[in-house]
This record gives sequence, structure tokens and C-alpha cells, in this order.
Amino acid sequence: MHFTKRGNFYQASRITGPRHNFLAIALKPGHTRETVIEALPPVGECRHAALSAEAILSSVTEGVVEANSRFGTDYGVSHIYYVENDTPPEAVYGFMAHEIIKQLNSGGEFVEVKESEKSSGA
Repeated sequence: MHFTKRGNFYQASRITGPRHNFLAIALKPGHTRETVIEALPPVGECRHAALSAEAILSSVTEGVVEANSRFGTDYGVSHIYYVENDTPPEAVYGFMAHEIIKQLNSGGEFVEVKESEKSSGA
């Protein structure tokens, strides 16, 4: 998994064989009342069954709750970005959210992406 940061978004990308996923989340302390979730435009020509934004939101929320419990942190997610033509299942986004918090908690590196650099993501 590759971890980056763009502004206040922590990002993770994961490519395993034919599967590919990108997640960008904005974290805030404590529980957030409302989380905005947005699909980014497709990347490349890859087409799959449509991802469910509701399932991604649920998965990310579960991953963050699990990470908070495991690492003694208190994060909430205010905003989620994913790529429209990424591969299912949506459960992988919960794993990715968990790994973002794990990376933060362990002092792991997030490569800074400048706002002017073109890349997939927020």
C-alpha cells in the first residue's frame, strides 16, 4: 500500500494484480455527524460493476472505529474520495482506512503531494 497526503486528506492506494483501489479521507477528532463521500472520475479504461457509495461509507466508518479501538485514537471522517472505476469489493476501503490510521499512529510516512501535481485523488 502506498500512503500520500494532499492538503488535509490522507490517501492510500492499493494495487494487487488486477484489483486497484484509491481512498482519500479527511480526518477530524471525535465522531463526525455527517461524512461527505464523492466519486472521482474514472482513471484509465478499466470498467467494473459500479461501486456503492453507501457500502464504501459503511466500510470506511467500520475501519475507522476498529482502528480507533485498536490504537486508542479518536478519529472521525468528514470527507471520503474514491475513484469511480476502482474494483470491488467495497470492504477493502475499510481495511485501507484502518491502515491509514495505523500508519498515522505508528509515525509512518505519508508522501506529500503538492496541490499543483496531477494525480489520482483529492
